[in-house]
Amino acid sequence: MRSRLRVVLAERRLRQKEVARRLGVDKSSVWRWTTDEGIAQASLGTLASLARAVGCEVEDLYEM
Repeated sequence: MRSRLRVVLAERRLRQKEVARRLGVDKSSVWRWTTDEGIAQASLGTLASLARAVGCEVEDLYEM
């Protein structure tokens, strides 16, 4: 599984800091989800919250 979060953030002109604020998490958590390992370890609930915070579908956050 490969993370597409950086691409999604760039397309929406969002910063990791803003996404972290929306989710109520540390910026380091958002950074971790931009990595392939981090996105693979994220729970479905986390992915759903992340998708809502950036305005996309869960499937847009990664590629197989």
